[in-house]
Amino acid sequence: MVSVAAGLRAVAAIAVFAVLVLSSQGHPRKKPLCSDCPSLCNTNCTAEIAQKCINECSFQYGCDQCRSQVLKSCCQNFCSNSNDTSSLSCCPNGTSSVTCCDNCDSVVINNCASPCSDLSCMACQNGIGQQCRESCMSACNGNCVNKDC
Repeated sequence: MVSVAAGLRAVAAIAVFAVLVLSSQGHPRKKPLCSDCPSLCNTNCTAEIAQKCINECSFQYGCDQCRSQVLKSCCQNFCSNSNDTSSLSCCPNGTSSVTCCDNCDSVVINNCASPCSDLSCMACQNGIGQQCRESCMSACNGNCVNKDC
């Protein structure tokens, strides 16, 4: 019986020691530290912005396609109307080379302004970001613990 009692005391001592060690480690990690709220919200909202604004921010492919098509069309149009009277050489084989179609720059800029604009992306990122950060910080601040608790 002495060994059972000693065993129970040892288990009790270990349990008390564990409680003391765990309590000295700070708060249980179920709630975040209040000082961590800004970085936690920034991380969470960055991911949410990327997910929710993917369409608005995936404009580069469309922009490149627009530039290529407008440049090719403009160059072909210019070459077919020049009748070799221009000092500019026309694009060989209907290709769109910037060096032979410098006169098409403004046409490309004017026709591709919308597909090449990042305004929709920026508006989405700003709107979703502000909404996410405000609600995240409010939720986090209402559910966090201070370091000294």
